[in-house]
Amino acid sequence: MKTDIEFNRLARRVRWKRWLITIGIAVVVSFGLVVGGYQLLQHLAAKSSDRDMDYLQVTAEILAPNLQSSDRYLANTTIQGGQVVSHRYKEIAGQRVAWSPAVTNYSWLGTELGTAINATDWGNTRQDRVYDRITQQRVPQFYDVSRRPTKTDPRRQQDLATVARTSHQVAEVALTFKHPLTYAAIQRKLPRSLTAAWYWIGTKDSASPELTNDYLGIAGGDDGAPGTGRLTTTNYRYFRSALKQANREFGGTLRTGGLDVFKFGAQYAKRYPSLQTAKFAGVIVTGNSAAFKQLGHPDWVAASSAGIVMPQTAIQ
Repeated sequence: MKTDIEFNRLARRVRWKRWLITIGIAVVVSFGLVVGGYQLLQHLAAKSSDRDMDYLQVTAEILAPNLQSSDRYLANTTIQGGQVVSHRYKEIAGQRVAWSPAVTNYSWLGTELGTAINATDWGNTRQDRVYDRITQQRVPQFYDVSRRPTKTDPRRQQDLATVARTSHQVAEVALTFKHPLTYAAIQRKLPRSLTAAWYWIGTKDSASPELTNDYLGIAGGDDGAPGTGRLTTTNYRYFRSALKQANREFGGTLRTGGLDVFKFGAQYAKRYPSLQTAKFAGVIVTGNSAAFKQLGHPDWVAASSAGIVMPQTAIQ
């Protein structure tokens, strides 16, 4: 009898020991799964954020009409994802103006590339003006003069004379050329008092770019000195590389009127391998009222669309 009691006690001890071992193993495995799952989510989210960083970097080089970027950083981060934010601004005749930030969302499931980083709103007048969605500043517009206009197309603006009549103002105006021009030709035609801040490469007949702000182009400025209006072979080489990178990594993610924007950019890079041969469909010029008076009424300009026009300050 005593032997049976001791045996039962021993059996209970064994069972408890087995349960404790099982529970311990379960705790360790669960902890490992939690840690491993957390690390996996972090890894996937980090991979997505890196892709978004690359997207904002390349678009800042090729898809930022007279826009400059001051930073890129992670915001609103959680275990599952967050945002990549880039603050932007415009510089017009030495005066800075805040612009809407470029924002992309990412998660461990993947990225939501910022296909609306240049989102716009229509004006409520017959002028067919376009405004930045966040700041509600007016957007300088380009026009595709190679396509036959339809009744639904926006009216081509002619703002040069209006800007020239202002006093003590600074302005940016998008000039759409009647025919594409080389960099050298543009420099010959513009008065020295105006700065060619940004050069537009154009679009295809299948897309109407007027009511968007997704223009492809290159900023005018020497290395380390943006805003001078000058282009160098080095600037252009980097620009071509960025166009090809955008199509290689993000082709098909941004469309305007059926046009694959990044694919078109890669085609442009292939067609124009050097700055000497490259042709531009338009340019954003900046300057003060007096500088625009010197430009007059150029017969090589098909349309002129004013963006920001504001008082000139004595201190920049």
